[in-house]
This record gives sequence, structure tokens and C-alpha cells, in this order.
Amino acid sequence: MSDELLLQRSVRTLAWLGDAAFERDVRWRVCGRGDHPVDRLDSIKADVVRAEAQAALLERIEPELTEDERAVVRRGRNAKTTSIRGKKDTQTYRSSTGFEALVARWALLDGEWTRYETLVVPHLEPMIDAATAKRAKRPRRG
Repeated sequence: MSDELLLQRSVRTLAWLGDAAFERDVRWRVCGRGDHPVDRLDSIKADVVRAEAQAALLERIEPELTEDERAVVRRGRNAKTTSIRGKKDTQTYRSSTGFEALVARWALLDGEWTRYETLVVPHLEPMIDAATAKRAKRPRRG
């Protein structure tokens, strides 16, 4: 299936693809921080890819989005949800869905990934650094 056809899928499908693309990028960036046990890598990754972190990233980049990009985010925010996992509030969950749909758009369109690198990565890198520091091995007591 061509990338153009994928863009015509439901916004939930786009968000699903964007979630995978975002998590893959975060995993590569986390691995670049050092060789850690897998449980620590998973914890660092989870801090960055959770809905609250994605919603915060979207809030930071939203003023820089084009009208087409805003339309994708709007579609994601307006997507009907059947259930929300955990204790996430609806607004945060919908914002993260909009962010994921936007990431999918950038991943699927030729030459658009540079928008991700320009807008998201400068905010993403400090988030990964903070999550890595938070999960640093602490000396055992006792």
C-alpha cells in the first residue's frame, strides 16, 4: 500500500502508525545515551512516549505548525475514543492522539520527516536526558 493511501486511512490508524514511528525514534535516541539494562531502557522510553509527554510536546510545537499539520492534529483530537487506559484525562489522551497522527503524516510523506526533526527533536532530546537522569542507577543502601 502506498504512503498516500495510508494517509487516507482513519485518524486512529494514522495515530497507531505515528505511535510506532515515534516510539522507534525514541528507542534509537535512548540507546544512544548508553548501554543500560533493558528494564531501565523501557522505563526511560515509557517516560517519553506516554500520553502526557506527547501532549506536552504537541503544546510546545503547535505555534509552529502549518495549517495542514493543524488539520491533522485537529482530526486526531476529535477522534472518538472508546476507552482511555489508566488515569489519563480525555483532553491529554486526545492531544496525544493528535500528536501521533501528525508524526505519522511526517513519516509517510516524502521529505516531511525533516519537520519532525526541526520541530520535535529540540524538545525531545531534553526530555530523554531528564528521563535518563531520573532512571540513573542509584547506589544501594544498607
